[in-house]
Amino acid sequence: MAARTRPLPTKPAKPVWPWLLLTAVLLGLLSWGYRVVTQPSNPAVQARALGRTPAQNWQALRAFGPRPVGSKGHDRAVDWLETQFSALGYRVTRQDVPLTRSFDLGGSLRSGQTVIPVAAIYGAAGGEQTAKLVRVPPQASAEQLRQLPVQTNIALTTCPGPNWKPLVEAVMTAGAFGLVVIDDCPTRRWQKVDATPLPLVQAGARDKGRLLALAGQTVTLRSQVEERPVTGHNLVAARVKARPEVLLGAHLDTVNGSLGANDNSSGVLSVLEAARQAVNTPLADHTWFVLFDAEEDGTLGSRAFVRQFGFPLHSTRAMLNFDMVGVDVRPLGAAIDPEVLPLARQVRPTLRVFEDEPVSDRKILGRFAPPTGRSDHLHFKLTQKRTVFLHRGEDVNYHAPTDQTLQTALVQDTADFGVALARAVLKADLKVKEPCRIGAPSC
Repeated sequence: MAARTRPLPTKPAKPVWPWLLLTAVLLGLLSWGYRVVTQPSNPAVQARALGRTPAQNWQALRAFGPRPVGSKGHDRAVDWLETQFSALGYRVTRQDVPLTRSFDLGGSLRSGQTVIPVAAIYGAAGGEQTAKLVRVPPQASAEQLRQLPVQTNIALTTCPGPNWKPLVEAVMTAGAFGLVVIDDCPTRRWQKVDATPLPLVQAGARDKGRLLALAGQTVTLRSQVEERPVTGHNLVAARVKARPEVLLGAHLDTVNGSLGANDNSSGVLSVLEAARQAVNTPLADHTWFVLFDAEEDGTLGSRAFVRQFGFPLHSTRAMLNFDMVGVDVRPLGAAIDPEVLPLARQVRPTLRVFEDEPVSDRKILGRFAPPTGRSDHLHFKLTQKRTVFLHRGEDVNYHAPTDQTLQTALVQDTADFGVALARAVLKADLKVKEPCRIGAPSC
């Protein structure tokens, strides 16, 4: 029998745990280094920005012209405003606000060889109809319209006043197949009408005689409108570690064809000035400065903001909304939360207080309809946040092409008050209110 051989002794295998430990340490160092490199930082404060005044900012902002969402002036203004906040040392976050807006592609009213150019009324969806042209009084009541042969015909009228929407609604309710408004108005307010699939148009005052001469004749009215997707941008300016214990906001867009000096360049300039005053003070560490977009399209920007930033807003004690504060129609007033009112009285004993528009609780087919309200603080109210709506009243140029001037001294005064009130809110013992879901009946 062959002798059995014993295996030669071998070195014991090295343990794996030192390599695992080394790998874990290296991964930890890499992760730490990545966080350090990619950690958001505050831009440097520029001395030139600290010296800018509301008057200088207004001269720059007005150069961009009207700012409806989707226009070149709007996009240039957004870029400029982001630059201004960054120069004050705030990190700016853009939040996209997608929406659809109507754009007029032109139209005509034709009768035989007569062709008159027309344009769609703001918000109308366009369309084409052939019917009799029936003249109606510009201030016609529903009862008057019932006595006229408006149904299935096209109504024709001269300027119905600064606001056209009531007449548009009355004419459509009377069963008209279209409407032609001769724009011979001394002043005009742009108010969006419902997108009824019928031609709702305006014609220039220069064609007034020719249009009135066509009353009673059969005409073809054609209006082309294109619905285009556009993107607005909320601008959220804040120090990197700041929490929105106080939020100062205003809407940056305007209605079509309006420079929007008072509505709402005045609010934008107030928020920008408040942000300037907060630089290098404790206020900057507890405040967000937000410019909302698409307010004129239904407060879409503020609604999107509240939905996306719901978690940070848990720390919000009060939201201050600046809207139309640059024309002295009335002294500075506020629709204000009862808990904030005593603090505001301490800052300004003469502050005018007014009632805000009630929050809508309409239902359509058993469901809650989108809420309606006067301005961007609405969506903060719906989530049980304390709100302060700062406002000086509607002047004659509201929503009109003539909204071209503001008083920068009033902007400065409003910003001063807002900053003082924000500091008072931070010092006060105001508990954070628990939010509720937007659209819930309990809200």
